[in-house]
Amino acid sequence: MKQLLVLFIFLYFQFSPAQSKAKDTITRRATINYNQNKNVVSYKPTTPPLIPISGAPKPSYSYLWELGDGHYSKEAEPKHVYRNKGTYTTQLSVTNNYDNGKPPATRPKKVVVNEISDEKYNEIASIENQNGFTIQKNCDPIPDQEIVVIVSYQNLENYVSDGKLYLFYNEKQFKNNNFEFSNVRTYAGESEVQENTIASVDAVEDSHSYLASNASSSLATAKKYETTTTQIDLDATLRNSYAMYKNVSILEFEGANPKETRNVFYTLKTTPEMIKDTSATVTMRGIFVPNRSFKNHKVVNLEMEIVTSHDPNKMGSNGSFLNYRLVRFRKVNFKTRFQNNGEGPARMIRLETDIPDMFDKKTFKVEDMYPKCPICPKDEVPTVSCLDTIIKQKQIFLTFKNIYLPGSEQKNVTEKDSTKGFVKYSMKFNKNFHKVNTKSRTAIIFDKNEPIITNYATTRFLPGISIGAKAGYNYFHSLENATSYFVGATISPFKSYRFY
Repeated sequence: MKQLLVLFIFLYFQFSPAQSKAKDTITRRATINYNQNKNVVSYKPTTPPLIPISGAPKPSYSYLWELGDGHYSKEAEPKHVYRNKGTYTTQLSVTNNYDNGKPPATRPKKVVVNEISDEKYNEIASIENQNGFTIQKNCDPIPDQEIVVIVSYQNLENYVSDGKLYLFYNEKQFKNNNFEFSNVRTYAGESEVQENTIASVDAVEDSHSYLASNASSSLATAKKYETTTTQIDLDATLRNSYAMYKNVSILEFEGANPKETRNVFYTLKTTPEMIKDTSATVTMRGIFVPNRSFKNHKVVNLEMEIVTSHDPNKMGSNGSFLNYRLVRFRKVNFKTRFQNNGEGPARMIRLETDIPDMFDKKTFKVEDMYPKCPICPKDEVPTVSCLDTIIKQKQIFLTFKNIYLPGSEQKNVTEKDSTKGFVKYSMKFNKNFHKVNTKSRTAIIFDKNEPIITNYATTRFLPGISIGAKAGYNYFHSLENATSYFVGATISPFKSYRFY
């Protein structure tokens, strides 16, 4: 018995280290390193090797540094000056682009500042040119992974203000929740509050009682907030938002000085049950109430395409769940994103997009784009930056001309977002269209390089009830008096569009 016990202990100590080591080699981790001189800190990450995708562009990492004092950076190796003495917790989110593995896991790192130097401290960058309110994310959502959402707000008034921030998520049009709320990190004293959602807003002055109806009737007057807009009917905005979304996070803030900008960081985890359609668009909605004594507020939607890998070149649509009865009264939005992964700037970018027959090309409209430029004049050779649009029978060609889009591998380019662009456009269905799913994709051509083919963007219709009629006759030529007639009604989940 003793011999068996000794043998068991020997084997345990022999194999346990090997098992632990094997487990560590499987987990991909990125670590935070830094050099510090008083309150000046230079950060540098250590990341695991990338796993290339066959046939894809060169893989790369993109970064989001949360610097522990309300500032953030998307540079690979940022340098930051802290204003005050103290202990700051720095966090890093790493996204692997064109890579076959999972994003590397990271652990926060504490930085202790005991001395202040003479180096200049830069305030959080102003967002006044974006109406003082923005929402952005570090990456597009992949099922069962984390994303970080940054909500930035700025007091554009000439007085100190107190107010609220709302972040709505998990749209009711999807059966399952797409996101689970993990945590929120604030750096200017913002605090979470709860609200009742069964009555209308009466007294905005009451900092704890913005009440909104959950009535489904508000869906009939639903608004689409695609850019930061200033609204004056807070009651209607909240009713609409509670009707469209299942969940909300509400923060209350105080003492925002004139022109002061603040950042709030949310971590959400995508659920395994989230929608798997890689062309589907999901949204979150932010509402910024700058002053609790007024109903003026700002609204912005964050649009995200579901992805299976972090490929910056992709196509998405908001037509994943369409109501056949109502779709003739609305436009379907499409968005093609692209990134220049070259070693130099792109001067021309051409998007060749398939257009299904069900869409009316006469209703085609460019809604937004980056790089920002006007539509090219017809029958003229453009001499300035512009977007040329050519509509053909089966395709639409969109060509950025005379532009400058830096390459991600270009020397001195540290901001990867500056190498990305997009075109967002809309179309309506034809007058006589059928309840049939559609799909289209885009070929992206940078200058004279080989085209990059995106995923398919699809449109799908929700099941419904369509009532129809049928009539006909049966005839058997080999029998006498064998002709019979019939008439009846049909109920089906789709509209009949052909005889049979």
